[in-house]
Order: sequence, then C-alpha cells, then structure tokens
Amino acid sequence: MNKKIQIFGKKIKISHILLVIIMLMIAFVMIAPFLWVFSASLRASYSEATALPPKWLPPAFSKWNLEYYKKLFIGELPFFGFMKNSFKMSSIITVGMVIHGAIAGYAYAKFNFRGKNLMFGLMMVAMMVPVQVTIVALYKIMNILGVINTSWAVTLPSIFGAMCPGLAGAFGIFMMRQFFISIPKELNDAAAIDGAGPIRTFFSIMLPMARSTLASLAILVFTFSWNDYFTTFIMINDTNKLSLPVGILSIRQPYVKGNEFAAVVLSIVPVLIVFIIGQKWIVKSMTHVGVKG
Repeated sequence: MNKKIQIFGKKIKISHILLVIIMLMIAFVMIAPFLWVFSASLRASYSEATALPPKWLPPAFSKWNLEYYKKLFIGELPFFGFMKNSFKMSSIITVGMVIHGAIAGYAYAKFNFRGKNLMFGLMMVAMMVPVQVTIVALYKIMNILGVINTSWAVTLPSIFGAMCPGLAGAFGIFMMRQFFISIPKELNDAAAIDGAGPIRTFFSIMLPMARSTLASLAILVFTFSWNDYFTTFIMINDTNKLSLPVGILSIRQPYVKGNEFAAVVLSIVPVLIVFIIGQKWIVKSMTHVGVKG
C-alpha cells in the first residue's frame, strides 16, 4: 500500500489513490439523490422522470422542461406560502434554541449547584430519545394550551428545549457548554474583580467570544427545523399553515404528479446557501466541542 506510482509526473502512494476512490464513491452516494431529483424536475413527463434505471444527469439544455417550476412561480401551487411558513417557524426555533442553549450551556460550564451533574446526565440521555417517543405528551400539552393547528404548536416546545426536531435542546446546551468550558476560569475571576456580575460577564464577555459557536449552532438548528416533517405533520392540519416538507407532499395529491420534483429542488436552495455561508463557523466551533481548557 505504501508503494508509489507516477501520475502526471508526480509520485503518489497507492493508499492515497484508494482513499480518494473511496471518498468519491461516498460522495456520489450522498450527491446522487440531489442529482436525480434535479434531473427529474427538468423531464418532459412524470413517467420519464421516474423511469428505471434512474437518469442521474439532466437532459440537454435545449430539452429542459420548466413547466413544473413555472407552476410554482406563477402561484398555481401554494409553494411559496409553505416556504414562508417554514422560514417563520425555523427562524423562531433557531432564535429560541440559540438563546436557550447559550444561557443553559454557560450555567452548566461556569456555575456549581446541587444536582448539576445529574441534571446534565439526564439531559444527555434526552439526546438519545427521538421526538416520536415524546410527541403524544407534547401534543396533549399543546392542546391544553390551545395552540394546536398553529405555528406555535411547533415552535413553542422548541424554544424551551423540548424538541428541535429529533435532537432536542440538549445538543445546543452540550455544544455551548463545551465552548464555555474551554474559556479559562481566570477570565471570569478578572471580570468579577472589575465589578462585573455573572449576567454582565455573560453578555459583555462570553457571548462575543462565542460568536462562531453561536453561528454554527444557529445554522444546524435552522437546517434541522427547516427539514422537519414529523412535528408539523402531527401538530398542524390547516394546509395554509403547513411547513415546506409537509406542504410538498400535500401538493402531490390534488395536482398533477411531478411538481414535487421542482419543489424539492427549490426547497434545498435556502439551506444550501445558509450552509455554504456558515460552514467555516461550523468547522471552527467543532474544534471546541470535546476540548476542555
């Protein structure tokens, strides 16, 4: 495996070549669904789009059929209404979860109180509990509060860490705790000597230092909530209030099949843009997770 072969005038290890081949295969498996749905959205008919074997690459530019996209943009299908609902709910969930995660993470990292380790351990167990297990209890609580069939039925539990779909608020708290642990205790002591209390220290010193971690947490939460299907499906029945994942499925039933291909392609664009812009913050912040200063 350590032998080298010459390619384009350079000697490269065979092990490196095999590693690249494996990584390309993995990349294709991950990208293939996106290639297929983009290709299907440009096909002339539904039967052609779903033909087997799948046609991975889109047709020639001159043969592109934009009829599915046209229906979405002219308002024949309520696609952008679903996108607006998703953006509203995802934004509320993101802001709530970032604030909740930052405050709780700071408390777990810098304060000592009775039962801290037990509470944190139970919270870590919550990360392993899928939302499907708690959805019945959450539905009953939201029903008592009278917010079923509104966006608050999805966003309110997430603000308090009850769910953010699947991962719950525990992930954000854990992520922020690991960052704040990496900050030397002497910084808190210096702030206390200067007369800054815990609240002032948190907002004036700690939060500015945690910008990259907060940004990466916001991106991850926004992506999870944008893609959430199960919670909205259970909590909301009104078609006009549906989020994008559930809405895409709903437009497939009363209308001609095939529109969902274009809808899926367009629904990927916002999270793709967010991820491309914020990927450097995600990589930077992940270096703090699992590191104790």
